Amino acid sequence: MPPQRPRFERVQLNTRVRVEIEQTLQRFVVDHNTTVQSSVDLALAEFLAARGYPLLPADSSLAQTHDDGRSR
Repeated sequence: MPPQRPRFERVQLNTRVRVEIEQTLQRFVVDHNTTVQSSVDLALAEFLAARGYPLLPADSSLAQTHDDGRSR
């Protein structure tokens, strides 16, 4: 079960997932008394870190940006 995560500033992530993923995620959420938001947040953080993209603080000067100023 994902641990209770501290409250962070959040942004909308517009995405769609396969029906099977959503159904499995809903079962997990109920079985582990957690939320979709916490589960997806942790899953993405672990996925990115495992591929060499650890999370940086939002105000980090190391955060890269696109030419138009959007965060990468």
